[in-house]
Amino acid sequence: MRVLLIAALLLVTGCGTPPPAAPAGLSATDLAFVDLVIPQNESALAALALTNRPGSALRPVAAQVEDRYRDELAQVRELLARTGRQESDQHEGHDMPGMITAAELAAAGFAEGAAFDQQLTGLLRTQFEEARTVARAELSSGTNKQVLELGARIDSTRAEFLALLGDAPKSP
Repeated sequence: MRVLLIAALLLVTGCGTPPPAAPAGLSATDLAFVDLVIPQNESALAALALTNRPGSALRPVAAQVEDRYRDELAQVRELLARTGRQESDQHEGHDMPGMITAAELAAAGFAEGAAFDQQLTGLLRTQFEEARTVARAELSSGTNKQVLELGARIDSTRAEFLALLGDAPKSP
């Protein structure tokens, strides 16, 4: 049953390769989740960094969420180190839901004013929603207490982040 869930999770996220064997303390579901948190968070942080430009209405949103993304990355990397697992790049170059691509970042970077905020809002909204989907898959089939807690926190914070996007002021 778990193998089917992992396969479904990977198909939903756009990957066709099976995950590597899980290290001690992490189920295959836990490992698949952790392997997605890293690139999802890194791509979101890259997008949030674009809000440093003058006049971006999204800067207040970024200021509220960047540290939480960094904290999650640190937690995941510490967890991997404790279990003896190296960070995986199995999703490198995959065009997956919720993963903000270099091309999308470049396109947003060239936009200005309201068009910039609108493009970036769309990218972030998709990322927040997909992070919740992946977190819920972990919550339904994961086994590691720390990874389950991370999944619950991601589900909750991404709901908060979605609300922040809705409350963000519009660019002049």
